[in-house]
Amino acid sequence: MVIPRGAGNRRPGAETTSEDGTELEGHGRRLRRAGKNAAKATSLGMTMPFVVLFAAFFIIPFVYAIAQSLESPSGVGPDSVHNYKVVLSESGFWQSIGRVAYIGVIQITVIIVFALVLALLLDSPFCRGKRMFTLIFFLPYAIPGVVASIMWGFLLSPSVDNLVHSTNLDPLGPNLVLYSIILIVVWEFVGYNMVIYRTALTSISLEVIEAARMDGCSEFQLARHIKLPLLRRMIIFTSILSIIGTLQLFNEPEILSEITTISPTYTPNLSIYNEAFAFTNIPFAATESIILLIIIVGATFAFFTVTRQRPGRRRIAPVGKPGAPRTATRRGLGFPPSLGGSGKGRPALSGPSARAEAMLGSTGSTPGGLGS
Repeated sequence: MVIPRGAGNRRPGAETTSEDGTELEGHGRRLRRAGKNAAKATSLGMTMPFVVLFAAFFIIPFVYAIAQSLESPSGVGPDSVHNYKVVLSESGFWQSIGRVAYIGVIQITVIIVFALVLALLLDSPFCRGKRMFTLIFFLPYAIPGVVASIMWGFLLSPSVDNLVHSTNLDPLGPNLVLYSIILIVVWEFVGYNMVIYRTALTSISLEVIEAARMDGCSEFQLARHIKLPLLRRMIIFTSILSIIGTLQLFNEPEILSEITTISPTYTPNLSIYNEAFAFTNIPFAATESIILLIIIVGATFAFFTVTRQRPGRRRIAPVGKPGAPRTATRRGLGFPPSLGGSGKGRPALSGPSARAEAMLGSTGSTPGGLGS
């Protein structure tokens, strides 16, 4: 019996042909193709629930709203862009846009400042009971907006609260109700933003913090020149969320309208709600919804464009000279001589300070930030 050369090295059942290498290569390609198909099927299966829900609760309603906005108010056939001309010429709708813009300027500024102060205080080594205070500050956000509005409605009513009555002021009157709404919203969302900033602060490298302290930074200087620059993108992110939320303000004015005088067009969302359900004018409500969406997208994009940081450069004011910005590059932060540096582009530091500074200057990373 003669055994062909190399037959003992073949797998059992393998053919003894000169095309074994070609067959194995083709088999490998089939396996790789099957693996890619399985990966695609898995990815599609995992994303389908989101796609279905996104289409059902956003795409389809959005397309339906556009179709409704093109209908005649009488409900007889399409009316092209007539509804848009009417809504754009209404002074009440634009007054509501201006009102929420005014509310946003005050409200967003106060929320961001208070949230930053609380987050920096909780991140400092002088604070005790951080978890307890974090929970206390966050609790107002856990209360539904309707419940919070009812509660504050009683607290601010002179006929119910004797303390408010003794001040001879009516916070729910036509002149002060706007600021009462701002107070309610600030009370609700300061804790929410504070938790976001607090989480971002915990992701800052301890080497950077310790290096700054070794170089002589006080806690105020550390917060101003290290922590706040690293929170910049997160501040932009929360500001964008606040802009979107302010332009959609609804719960507070709707609840307070039951106990005080608030016009049906006080805010854009309130105007849309009343057009649809109080006046049964669905085409106008849909038209206002589309216009409000365009305004929200435009305002968000404009704010992000203005505040977006250009890659490769970061403006930082030296600690010793407030208001005199320097360009932080990959070479370091350029601490002034008062903090152990040379005051030039590259600080004269050594040991962990130099390593921490090099890491902060070279990566330019921001904890939990929004991409540039």
